[in-house]
Amino acid sequence: MEKDQTLKNAMDEWARVTQDPEVLMTYKVHEESPLDKKSTLKKTEKQGEKRGIMGVALSMIQKGMDNKTISELTDLTAEELEQIRKH
Repeated sequence: MEKDQTLKNAMDEWARVTQDPEVLMTYKVHEESPLDKKSTLKKTEKQGEKRGIMGVALSMIQKGMDNKTISELTDLTAEELEQIRKH
């Protein structure tokens, strides 16, 4: 009976983990080889940097700046800026 509950808890936790991309990325980092971990960590850092830049771009949009200027300052593409404007 206890094993059934342990298995259920493990399955519930796995379901939760697979729903959250950041938690899943962390899980994958722990499962990969050291070289893969470095690569995954770099990807995660770049994603974080990109989110930060997108946040700055959103502030610039809210201040009324045009896409060309924002793109020059952030290196975001016109398509990325349009996605930010839509949200």
